Amino acid sequence: MKKTAKTSAIACVSAVSLLAMTACSGAGKDPMPTTGGIGGMTPSSGPATVSLSVMTSDRFLELAKQRFEETHPDIRIDIKEYMAAPSTGAQQPGQNMMVMTRPDPKNIEKYVSTVGAELMSGKASDIIVMNDLPYKKYADKKLLENIGDLMSKDAAFKLDQYYTGIFDAMKYGGALYTVPVKVGLNMWLGNEAVLSGAGIDDKKWTWEEFKQLAGSWAADNNKDGKPDTYPLGKIAPAQLITLMLNSSIAKFADMGGKQAKFDSPAFIQLLKLAKSMYDEQFIVPDNGDANNIVIQPQANIISFMDMYSMPKSVFDGKGAYYDLPSENDARGTLFTTSMPLAINSKSANKQAAWEFVKFLLSDEMQSARELNGFPVNKNGSKAQGESWKNIGGGNGKGGGAKIKMKMNGKELNVQPATDEDLAMIEKALSNAKVYAESDPKITSIVVEESAPFFQGQKSAEEAAKVIQNKVSTYLQE
Repeated sequence: MKKTAKTSAIACVSAVSLLAMTACSGAGKDPMPTTGGIGGMTPSSGPATVSLSVMTSDRFLELAKQRFEETHPDIRIDIKEYMAAPSTGAQQPGQNMMVMTRPDPKNIEKYVSTVGAELMSGKASDIIVMNDLPYKKYADKKLLENIGDLMSKDAAFKLDQYYTGIFDAMKYGGALYTVPVKVGLNMWLGNEAVLSGAGIDDKKWTWEEFKQLAGSWAADNNKDGKPDTYPLGKIAPAQLITLMLNSSIAKFADMGGKQAKFDSPAFIQLLKLAKSMYDEQFIVPDNGDANNIVIQPQANIISFMDMYSMPKSVFDGKGAYYDLPSENDARGTLFTTSMPLAINSKSANKQAAWEFVKFLLSDEMQSARELNGFPVNKNGSKAQGESWKNIGGGNGKGGGAKIKMKMNGKELNVQPATDEDLAMIEKALSNAKVYAESDPKITSIVVEESAPFFQGQKSAEEAAKVIQNKVSTYLQE
């Protein structure tokens, strides 16, 4: 009998070893319940597979998948790419350069419609990169998980290690339905020699206040009919109105209340103000001197190198960054993200999906050079910054490889970052508190319907009325 009892005990231990969560019954005790592993799957059913939809994958996602699977053998990551990355051409010897291209609008539309249909049918991936997708509309339909809840319930996730102003800015109705893995900063690069004495408070200036200040920079002292200096560099009307809209969209579109306010006096005035900048020659024309400007208006900075090297490379080394004007009540540096992640609320693998999202936000991945953007993780940002202090010198004594950049047709050597440079970047990231939100459909409507106004074919009021009707219809869909 003792031998039999011993055999039973060994069998029981073996079962526990193999099944991890299953207990043997015996001696009158009730069996322990079987529980699932990460993702709600029992260990005996094999690894959980977490799917991730993205328009175009990149080295960062592929690296994250590789590293995550090495440390999480019970989870597999399936990256569903909808369009392969376009060829960027051969890299020239001795250069360290990255060429970025905007996807074809037709491919963007296809991705948006395909993933949108998958969400509505309950067949979407576990994780979705929400680029160009109207996440608020899907949140209203309860198709996206509140990632903020997952963060707060996870003792291993330390929220104070992140730039929480970025997360707060992306909340909708108090919930965080999409979280950015990386960000870019929307800032203007201005000529400090002109602007330092202009009394600018870029933390709270509006577009009207900007125009009033810019009037003094556009003086025509030599009376040749052209400004001696143009306040703004070259920017097309479609780009300018998009910039204005993205810095103030909350004032004109209430997503939660499904109300449009594009027929308001404030938006009509914004249209008129935008057109007046061209009429009054505030913006350098096609045949103007692109270097004879006060502010470079097209600046979405996505790298440490650009952030600290560009001000030293323009305006005779006297460049400085300024926050964009805005009509919003919320203030802070505007940011964008090229990798906003959402978790499908219908996913059968929510916990496993969160584990991968959390890994993408970890110190390890946020400090990876492949991130190609500013980290949202403070430790990752510090590590990235320190790496730029030891790069670019190319002196063969630990200075790192020589890196070149092109600015206004000139090839320049990138120098290592200084402590002052990194402090400036840290301040900007800490102040990043306004999401330059862009609902692709609303932006498309505004750009398309404002074009006749800029061309002098419609009044601002007429254009605003059409925009109001179309956006209102869209919000009610």
